[in-house]
Amino acid sequence: MEREQILNEIISTQSLPDYEAFDAMWAALTKVVHVMQGEGERERDLDRQRMESLFKKLSEEEIKRLLKDGSVDSLIFLDPPLETILADPDEKAVEDSTMRIIAEVRSSRDSAPREALANLGEILRRLRDKLAHGFNTESSPGNNEVLLLARKILYLICILTVSKLD
Repeated sequence: MEREQILNEIISTQSLPDYEAFDAMWAALTKVVHVMQGEGERERDLDRQRMESLFKKLSEEEIKRLLKDGSVDSLIFLDPPLETILADPDEKAVEDSTMRIIAEVRSSRDSAPREALANLGEILRRLRDKLAHGFNTESSPGNNEVLLLARKILYLICILTVSKLD
């Protein structure tokens, strides 16, 4: 029953504006994690560890197919670069920098697809955090494109992960 309900929530996002659809799908993905882990619905935050746990349910072939979707290429090779939109102005060049995470997705899609998907999930989480803190899609035409591409990717991830629910 929960599977059908979550799937209906995901499908119903198709008629929503990008921002609302992204937010609703993020909530649905969080529900999938809670159902798979046997938890009650709690916060709407998904950290990297919880996403990696969710992605373990996917086959390597499913992950590679998702990572080859045109929306993933468009997002990670965006011009101007996605890093300029997502990076915190005070961000230092450290291991978890936005630039490094995007570079990992670019370079490891074929050699380490699970790691690439975990990094793609981290990009989506950072975008969601930006949206929650006032990421303004009207301030730049590029922001609208980022949101549209992220929405498409999140939709694919949601549909794929919901299919793994019993």
